[in-house]
Amino acid sequence: MKSILLSVIFLSFAHVTVWAQNEKSVFTTHGGAVNAFTRDYQSIGINPASLGLKHTYKIAFSFGELGAGLGSRSLTQSQLNKFVTAIDETPTSEERQSFVDAFANTNALNLTTDVTLWGFSIQIPKVGRVAVSNRQRVLTHIGLNKTFAEILFLGKNASIYQDPTFQDKVLDNEPLVSSAFSGSKLQIAAFTEWNFAYGVTVLDQDDWKLAVGLGYKYVQGIGVLDFVAQDGKLRAYNAMSAVFGVDYGDLPTNDPNFNYVSEKGNFPFYKPAGAGHGFDIGLSAEIGEKVKASLSVTDIGNIKWKNNLLQAQDQPLQPIQSDGMQTFNIFSQAATVLGDGMLTYQSGGTYTASLPTQLRAGIGFSPNEKIDMGVDFALPLNDVAGNLPEYYAGIGIGYKPVSFIRINTGVTSGAGYSINVPVGINFDFGTYEFGFGTRSVNGWLTEKNPYISALFGVLRFKIGKIESEE
Repeated sequence: MKSILLSVIFLSFAHVTVWAQNEKSVFTTHGGAVNAFTRDYQSIGINPASLGLKHTYKIAFSFGELGAGLGSRSLTQSQLNKFVTAIDETPTSEERQSFVDAFANTNALNLTTDVTLWGFSIQIPKVGRVAVSNRQRVLTHIGLNKTFAEILFLGKNASIYQDPTFQDKVLDNEPLVSSAFSGSKLQIAAFTEWNFAYGVTVLDQDDWKLAVGLGYKYVQGIGVLDFVAQDGKLRAYNAMSAVFGVDYGDLPTNDPNFNYVSEKGNFPFYKPAGAGHGFDIGLSAEIGEKVKASLSVTDIGNIKWKNNLLQAQDQPLQPIQSDGMQTFNIFSQAATVLGDGMLTYQSGGTYTASLPTQLRAGIGFSPNEKIDMGVDFALPLNDVAGNLPEYYAGIGIGYKPVSFIRINTGVTSGAGYSINVPVGINFDFGTYEFGFGTRSVNGWLTEKNPYISALFGVLRFKIGKIESEE
């Protein structure tokens, strides 16, 4: 049976039309600030209450808004590029040691893709605004301790395997996996979301407005890998849709408890490994038409994994035969190295996990028609595969040199990344709108703290301009 880590390569590159970003696929907003400025279907997953505030058009819809990115707090730009452009090369002994040092970091690798395949919203008089969308998400976080990094790159030559306990095959005193890998996280999650959201103004005074919103999402779990060794405990489970092609060997036929599902399904209707329900709730306010405020909690709910599920309990660390990574294809090579009998997995049953719940807040200010600025904050409320590894904060500003062009920039930090300067440009011709950008100009250019990211949308349309407030 191939290791669960074989799935990582499929999860991470399932939608690799672009590289990733950490703040959804919203391309129209103001640099590092999105919470207070999103409207129509782009409010889904951020704050549904924003649907209830003033809009310029009655209907908005789009196809294929994309955002993606790959970054590290410990690898250099040159090292990161090896995993992108030189995946078939064999690392030298010097490179192996350098990658051991680089991956022994709590934010060694963060990769995210976010694709809104389609989104639609409409204003319903005296009712409010509703929005629907289909969204694909793939989120990866890798942070390892020195022992885990050594085994990944050096295999059986790792320091821990040079101990006489392993050399003499005296297994009674082996360290537990939770102890040997303490502080390590390897988390990946892939979801398909079918979203519905509703927002309405509940207080409308002369100089301020308050809106509330509720979002519902039916979540299909396409795949998950959650390996966390922390505080003397081990959490290790995975469940993969057949679309990822994991080879389970004789397990499906030999174990009647293994709920094996071999049907793949077609994109985006993959046969899921799990399913669940989630909710978003929020408040949004406008004060004097110049100040906007946003507060929301997103992804409240659970997902139950049941198809192709494997779980592991804490156990003694076992010796392996691998010599470590043979190429820079880190995900498939990790499958080979770590699938060498290090852990024994149990099959069958179900595993219920929380969705990646977040608290989000933001304030925006528009002093005139040409300038908007805002502050954003997001805080993960649980530690599950698919959530931010830490807080996210950003300051953004948008400037219109002419009526149909907006230039966005700002400063962001957190979410597993260093300090970044996002830049984007948006072209708004009324009915038709498109734009593109990056979440980190400096991340493309600097050797330290690399962050390769891009986002764009080219098929966004708006219909039925509202001449006066409804």
